[in-house]
Amino acid sequence: AVVSTQSTGGEEQSGWVPVSAMFILPIVVMGMITETLISMIINTIESFYPNFFLERFNKQEGYIGTVMAIAGVIYCVGTILAGYLGDMKVPRKAMIFGGMGLIIIGTIFIDPSFLKITDKWAAFMLCVVNLGSGLAQISILPCLILQFQFRAGISREESSCQMSGLYRAAYFTGAFFGPIIGGALIGKLGYQICFAILAGTLGLNLIILWIIELSRPHTVDVPLEKVQPYENILSNVEAR
Repeated sequence: AVVSTQSTGGEEQSGWVPVSAMFILPIVVMGMITETLISMIINTIESFYPNFFLERFNKQEGYIGTVMAIAGVIYCVGTILAGYLGDMKVPRKAMIFGGMGLIIIGTIFIDPSFLKITDKWAAFMLCVVNLGSGLAQISILPCLILQFQFRAGISREESSCQMSGLYRAAYFTGAFFGPIIGGALIGKLGYQICFAILAGTLGLNLIILWIIELSRPHTVDVPLEKVQPYENILSNVEAR
């Protein structure tokens, strides 16, 4: 739970905001689902990429290790780029959607059935996936914190702690289930179909997230005194 501090008659009162309140807003729910799916894709690809390179291109450990190391550096570049663009006032939603787009493209084209690819192409697509992951993942958490902060009327510090915990829970949920589901798909359907399913799932998530983003009010620019308080959010949901 998160402490919500409100002013009554010149005095501040604190109350506990239950965790369930964070899942009232559709944009927050989709943000958590998005993080889980991105984590599933990244951890699935990284878990089975060595086997993929060995079976597909007959590449050995030294080559595979170099590719994975370069991809890791590219991920770091993506996170640094996300921070720089955020400081330059680039909208975070643009970085989230752009990062998701890179992940989808990279995942589809790692091993497409309609192209004859080389090991360098597959390595490049892995770097594209990692770049998109760095951009999207670093941008999701601040968006979730801001959305809940402005809608629930609680401080940045209070919303940051709770949302950070839920964000990490979403990441590790994806990290746990991704390789399990991905391994089953690869064993049953092969790499190409598995990667296509992962990319298609994230693509569907992107469309839903985009629809929710277009339909919701833009609360980030709303003054705090005009923000709908936490109690009103709950009463409106119950009334429906």
